[in-house]
Amino acid sequence: MILAAMTFGWLIYEIQVPAQNTGKLNVDVKANSSAGDLAGLLKQAGVIRSIWAYKFYARWSGADRRLIPGSHEIAPHSNIPAVLKQLASKIINEREITVIEGWRLEDIADSLASANIDSREDFISVAQIDNWRAQYEYLHDPRIKSLEGFLFPDTYRIYLDAKPQDIIKRMLDNFNQKVTAEMTAQLLAQNRNLFETVILASIIEREALYDEDRAMIADIFLKRLDDNIGLQSDATINYITGKKTTRPTFNDLQVDSPYNTYKYRGLPPGPICNPGLASLKAAVYPQVNDYYYFLTDRDGRAHFGRTYAEHQQNIARYLNN
Repeated sequence: MILAAMTFGWLIYEIQVPAQNTGKLNVDVKANSSAGDLAGLLKQAGVIRSIWAYKFYARWSGADRRLIPGSHEIAPHSNIPAVLKQLASKIINEREITVIEGWRLEDIADSLASANIDSREDFISVAQIDNWRAQYEYLHDPRIKSLEGFLFPDTYRIYLDAKPQDIIKRMLDNFNQKVTAEMTAQLLAQNRNLFETVILASIIEREALYDEDRAMIADIFLKRLDDNIGLQSDATINYITGKKTTRPTFNDLQVDSPYNTYKYRGLPPGPICNPGLASLKAAVYPQVNDYYYFLTDRDGRAHFGRTYAEHQQNIARYLNN
């Protein structure tokens, strides 16, 4: 009885008495991690006095189930309840940014600038290919002149004081993770390379609104490339002119640029945007079909034609009425 009372008294003491640490500690809580997973780190840093008391209180109070993933700042001289409260508190030193599929590098820079995260000029300057080529094997292709196409669209949590290089690294790391070894093996089996696939995916991204159309469009473009037929992509024209119209004008089509896929056959020299995973997968795993033409109607739905005559019929049916 006396021993139990002494144990209980010691436990209350260890839970309530603040630790003697004098500095702040940043603790990264990973998704699905428990309070116990952090015990060793907290003890070593002097943030808690007793691992046993810490784990007991975390389970007893239910704090173990309320941890919020992210980077938390633990104030000095916190007792165990205060430590766990901070680990379960909303993170205020991070924020979310979202990079939309189909955005160009300049669009990302504008978005970060409008959110007062980085200046447009600083982001574009740091995003120069020479700053990154040596760090990523997939950027070693000497034809790659820009990070356009490789800044992976996604939602990211960043620190409030994140620098342009931190954000760019997150996006490039994400691209490296999302483009799997299986995907690169598939390209090798087709005697294709990643850079040209990213270019193709970027065109698909700006041409197709719905995922179910992307793999069909990929096969059409690949057939046209193999048969030395111009891609005739309106999206590449809009890349040149900066317009967002669904149908370029006659004058737009006359612009002399290697990105004009009406005037020049083959792929343009680089990606026209940063494609999402659906467009990348479509470019890697095209859906074989016997079409050579397509258009998208005013609702963004794709319609396919085997011949130019069928294509003209689709134009009359879906665009000219």
